[in-house]
Amino acid sequence: MGVEKIDVEVFSFFSGLGLLDLGFENAGFNIVFVNEYNKRFLQAYQYARKNSGHLPVYGYSDRDIREYLSDDVWHHSFPTYDEREKKLIGFIGGPPCPDFSVAGKNIGKDGANGSRITT
Repeated sequence: MGVEKIDVEVFSFFSGLGLLDLGFENAGFNIVFVNEYNKRFLQAYQYARKNSGHLPVYGYSDRDIREYLSDDVWHHSFPTYDEREKKLIGFIGGPPCPDFSVAGKNIGKDGANGSRITT
């Protein structure tokens, strides 16, 4: 018996490798956007999901999450969202890495795990 789909679109932030997202998908939610600042984690997420048949409607991003607080950035990133049928939306975020956690080093984006890694 398959999981019944829930008509809630979920925006995922701090997605990491996507394990939290996978749990939500397995529970029937629809992940429509994935944001992970660390490019290597985002690439691993995309690689792991490329054969799943599920691509987020709004795609993937490695932008700093604070940029989405701007209405201009939000509307540019999701230009058709306001025109869509009104639906419930949700926002999820993975647990913070040690650089961002108050239980960890608490040094933010300049720490080893928070710094932008380029390939």
